[in-house]
Amino acid sequence: MSPKRNTLAPHIKRVRKGNGTEFYYYRMPDGSLEPLGSDKQVAIEAANALTTAVRSSGTLIKRVLDIAANPDKPRYNPKNPPMSQVIDEYLYGPLKDELDRGRISARTYQEKQYLLVAYAEAFGKKTCQSMTTFDLAQILKGKSGHVQQKHAPLMKRLFRYAISEGYRETNPANELQPKEAEARVRQRHTWEGFQKVRAAAPVWLQRTMDIALYSLQRRGDLVLMHIDSVNQDERAVQVLQQKTRNYAKPVYIEIKAGDALWSSLRAAIKSDVPCPYLVHCRPKRITPKTRAAKLHPFAVLPGYLSKQFTKARDESAAYAHLKPAERPTFHDIRALGILMYFKAGYPVEYIMALAGHAKSSTTELYIDGHEEVKPIAVNADLNMDQVNVTDIDWKLENLPLEIARLIDEPDE
Repeated sequence: MSPKRNTLAPHIKRVRKGNGTEFYYYRMPDGSLEPLGSDKQVAIEAANALTTAVRSSGTLIKRVLDIAANPDKPRYNPKNPPMSQVIDEYLYGPLKDELDRGRISARTYQEKQYLLVAYAEAFGKKTCQSMTTFDLAQILKGKSGHVQQKHAPLMKRLFRYAISEGYRETNPANELQPKEAEARVRQRHTWEGFQKVRAAAPVWLQRTMDIALYSLQRRGDLVLMHIDSVNQDERAVQVLQQKTRNYAKPVYIEIKAGDALWSSLRAAIKSDVPCPYLVHCRPKRITPKTRAAKLHPFAVLPGYLSKQFTKARDESAAYAHLKPAERPTFHDIRALGILMYFKAGYPVEYIMALAGHAKSSTTELYIDGHEEVKPIAVNADLNMDQVNVTDIDWKLENLPLEIARLIDEPDE
């Protein structure tokens, strides 16, 4: 009986998992498999290109054709596949499923994908059962505690998946001992420092700093605030928080602005710069690349906002006594605002709701896909007259756990 013909492309292998997901691999001259992903058309094009490249080497082609002539004869033990296959399956299987179900954000998925690609490069050709704790420890060696704390959980889940597929019986990542995350290097904003930086900033940045302080919104949400999202009669602005857009229940709030916040919002609306975005400025020059990345010529990109804040911060000399890596950034304005609300006596639940971290069991902050989409109202009516800033120990302030976590939240 003649061997089963490969109708996809020369030297390509298709692996179909129990849930119906398909993965494609290219058979190299030595019989090893190189992952081509789960997109059939992309895999076929890549396989054809690779075959053309291999043929140019002349003597290798006979070996490749000999292997392809017997596609049903396994070149490796299917119960002990190469790690490149296991990583591919986990990335486009369980991890992709978490993204599709809204359990992780697109940003989180991309971050984990980046780490998994690094694993494939480091030990993708090793078989799954040959992997040891030592192999994984080499990835962690020399990395900071913050980085190790990201790798170890992902490694554990990767090999947990391998066990569930019957590829191995033990999890080599369980024995890893990642270092504790290092103490925070970057210092907090003080009220005095914030005021000095603000005084040195251009008018558009002053407005943006005030909106960030009183609204507690992240940089990525601030630059997307649109004039159409502002209800001037109600003095309110609606925000669908970008960090949660891919979640099953994104955070969608309507912020009722107090006097301090409304003053900045209204100033942005009345600005003489024609731009529909509240955070805007007229650039001195703009390159085609930057223009293409913007939603409007006068809109501000997140990176530009951070750079201009850093420039004003350093020109003000507000934190000149600190090393550059220790100086607070634009992102840290959110932490300052959270602390100010807390010191002004606002309840923890109130602050968490405004920051977009309240629990759905205590406040309905989320979109229900089966009902009309309506933002949930929260208030941002902090007045700095409510806070005695001289009474704050900026380094040793004792805060509730929920507030401390909000303040330590990393940049988006």
